Amino acid sequence: MLDDSTKVKAYFDLFWESYRRDYKISLEYASKAEELSRELGLSFQLADAHRVKSFPLSGMGRYNESKKELEKALEIFKRLNDKKMTAWVLTEFGWLSKTQSNFEEALSFFWDALRISSEIGDKDNMAQNRNYIAAVYVEQKQYNKAIENYKKALDLVEELGIKPGISACLTNLASVYTLAGSYEEALNMNARALELKIEMGDRLGEARVRNNLGSLHSRLRNFSKAEMNFEKALDIAMEVGDKRTLSTIQFEMAQFHFDQGNYSKSLEVSSTLKNSTNPNEELELSVKLRKLLFETYGKLGDYKKAHGNALEWKSLADSLYNKNMLTVANDLEAKYQSEQQSKEIALLASERELQELQLSSRENQRNVLIVIAVLALLIIGLLYNQYRIKQKANKELLEINQLKSNFFANISHEFRTPLTLIKGPIEQLEQNPEEKLEREEVKMIRRNTNKVLGLVDQLLELSKIDQDKLQLKPTEGDLYKCLRTAVFSFNSHAAQRHIDYRVEIPNKTLWASFDRDKLEKVIYNLLSNAFKFSEDGAMVSFSTSYANDYLNIQVSDSGKGISEDKLPFIFDRFYQVDGGTTKEQGGSGIGLSLSKDLIELMDGTITASSEEGKGTFFTVQLPLLKIETREKGNKNVIDANRNVAEEPQIKPYEFAETDDRGLPQILLVEDNADMRQFIKGNLIQSYKILETHDGQKGLEMAQSNQPDLIITDLMMPKMDGIELCKQLKESLDTSHIPVIMLTARAGVENKIEGLESGSDDYLTKPFNAKELITRVQNLIAQRQRLRNHFKEFETKLDPSKIATTSLDEKFIKKFLDLLEQKHSDSGFGVPQIQKGMAMSKTQLHRKIKALTNESPGEVLRNFRLKRAAHLLTNKSDTVTQIAYQVGFNNLSYFAKCFKAYYGVSPSSY
Repeated sequence: MLDDSTKVKAYFDLFWESYRRDYKISLEYASKAEELSRELGLSFQLADAHRVKSFPLSGMGRYNESKKELEKALEIFKRLNDKKMTAWVLTEFGWLSKTQSNFEEALSFFWDALRISSEIGDKDNMAQNRNYIAAVYVEQKQYNKAIENYKKALDLVEELGIKPGISACLTNLASVYTLAGSYEEALNMNARALELKIEMGDRLGEARVRNNLGSLHSRLRNFSKAEMNFEKALDIAMEVGDKRTLSTIQFEMAQFHFDQGNYSKSLEVSSTLKNSTNPNEELELSVKLRKLLFETYGKLGDYKKAHGNALEWKSLADSLYNKNMLTVANDLEAKYQSEQQSKEIALLASERELQELQLSSRENQRNVLIVIAVLALLIIGLLYNQYRIKQKANKELLEINQLKSNFFANISHEFRTPLTLIKGPIEQLEQNPEEKLEREEVKMIRRNTNKVLGLVDQLLELSKIDQDKLQLKPTEGDLYKCLRTAVFSFNSHAAQRHIDYRVEIPNKTLWASFDRDKLEKVIYNLLSNAFKFSEDGAMVSFSTSYANDYLNIQVSDSGKGISEDKLPFIFDRFYQVDGGTTKEQGGSGIGLSLSKDLIELMDGTITASSEEGKGTFFTVQLPLLKIETREKGNKNVIDANRNVAEEPQIKPYEFAETDDRGLPQILLVEDNADMRQFIKGNLIQSYKILETHDGQKGLEMAQSNQPDLIITDLMMPKMDGIELCKQLKESLDTSHIPVIMLTARAGVENKIEGLESGSDDYLTKPFNAKELITRVQNLIAQRQRLRNHFKEFETKLDPSKIATTSLDEKFIKKFLDLLEQKHSDSGFGVPQIQKGMAMSKTQLHRKIKALTNESPGEVLRNFRLKRAAHLLTNKSDTVTQIAYQVGFNNLSYFAKCFKAYYGVSPSSY
């Protein structure tokens, strides 16, 4: 028995020795350990054999078989009540799910494993699960959650004193901080990891960490520190002799010199690396290297070599694509083979026997079969290639359809808001013909009519471009004067938003022949885009110059920027950077596309560069022949800010003083200033109005002001209406406030989404002003009826009858239960209610006042009086005893309060 159990252990040892080298051999040893454990009745070893069998099966892509082995292991370990191994098997289940990109399922397994390992104090498993959970969050780009879990894993491995684990956690944290843009934190993590690598004598690990530090310092513009770390990393990699790490460091150094503008040095390092790199072995690095060489030769003006490297780059990039496709195909084939393995083995064996029997007598037939097989493979290859082409075409069609769907959704929003602002005043005039429209209302109609016309013009111009019918209509004129007129039209907008608007246009004449209309449209689109992407108080600049028969225009902003992966698509038709419901980047998705088409029609070019968090920079170059008919002047810079003060500034309608009227208060959250003015004008006579232009400020104002009702738009900057409504309804401070949601999205699914978020009503633009007023009146009246219902109850009350949300219902139930239990205690008052409800004095007062129209003290006193009236009606005791029973210890005060509430004394009642 001892020899047999030792043999089982030997099989496990052989499994681990061969696992990393050969999956098939390791699987055979695990199977032998399983068979022998079953024969000997060794339950633990049998379960562990099933567990380790899952590893090579997963590595070969046989996921279903791997999962079945883990299920068998889990069943036995649970039967043995072995919590430690149960947790480890759950961890393996999570890893298997993560491998197949089932992230939610993976997280579920990891959390279950973590819970069990926490109960039994298995810190090793706890650290492992924290690491895996963090890795899933990194895949989902939830970097804050990833950092939180990596930190907890780090704490655990530090307690265990596992230095390699500590080093791994530190480098993991550094990589997530880098992805999240927290470069200083990434530097700290890498610095700590470097100390450990040096202490452990891990030279290769030290080289990799120093390479990471070099990249981080380069991003932070600490070039001397970056260069020092790259050089040390290079020396260590050369000493260790790890070719892959050496190549990676050399490429990073070449990129570093390029980013500094030291193109000669970058070329020197890149060329050396190119000579020592075999594309067959390091294809991905070779692709990046050819791209860098193409850009470097271009900067140095050697366009012939730049072109040569560009061709190599394209060729290698195609090879890399084909390699990736082959990997995908191999994975699919491995999965298929794993499911059919037993059948295929038998089939292959019978075919082999048949071929051996027929080999000597039917050689000609074999040759025919080979020819047929080759032809079949060719046909299959052609069919597969056609299938791939069809799939690619279908994918592109789906993407185009999605882009068009998004475009029509956005363009409908762009139309609905101005149409609402045109329709509203016209309906008022129709219903009240004796009244006249105010001057501001007429201006508002004109502004929004022009906006609709502008959108229609853009669509028509796109149609003409597609049909090659759009023609240039050049006329002679002062081009600089045209540009000044266009750019200064944004002065008022810049002043309202406190934007630092800088304009540089030479203070002289540039007489030329150009298409004024098309040039102005380009300028308007680029500047509108810059202002749209910029926060209040940011910087927008416009500059222009003329040299070498080219007009150069630069437009830049200091806004949020565009990510590197999305920048190549910003000139595509219908493309929008943000596909969400917030309007920080809202629009129709045609402005930049139209600008590019118009510039190309004028034989010009437009390029864009951007960095997230720092802004976007557009450059336009247009060929232009100057007509020498005017005198040359001196070039001076025109400061746009000097003109801002001279422009008339439009201010929204506002009261000169605080509104002290005793009317219900409404919070209006709407980003369109005209729409805010229109709604406010219809409600101001009957309600006090608070207003703001974005969802985040709306949430803050709702929490601090406690309005009687909130009207919110759906698409807004910073926080959309759906999220605002959810946060309002999930907070005890604001859950009772009714919400009306306005939107230009008219689909049923959009309406359902709005109502599911907790909104009490939903209106689609364009809407009738009377309908909005009626819905506001109904919701506020409904809230008042609920308050009256609370005030009029005698002894018992159903909380669901006075609460509009489940959160309010739970609050009222808890509050009434507390009064029921404690009202007879004369020492029970408002401080004790605060403690019992776990709320501050201000919170409690606001909530109770909103739901009942009474202060907490009034509610408690009236509750006692109603209970006393009930007892007096039933003649259950004397007036004195009843007063003490309901919590009054002063009889005269009880009699005074009772008479004030019911109009008669307690004895008369």
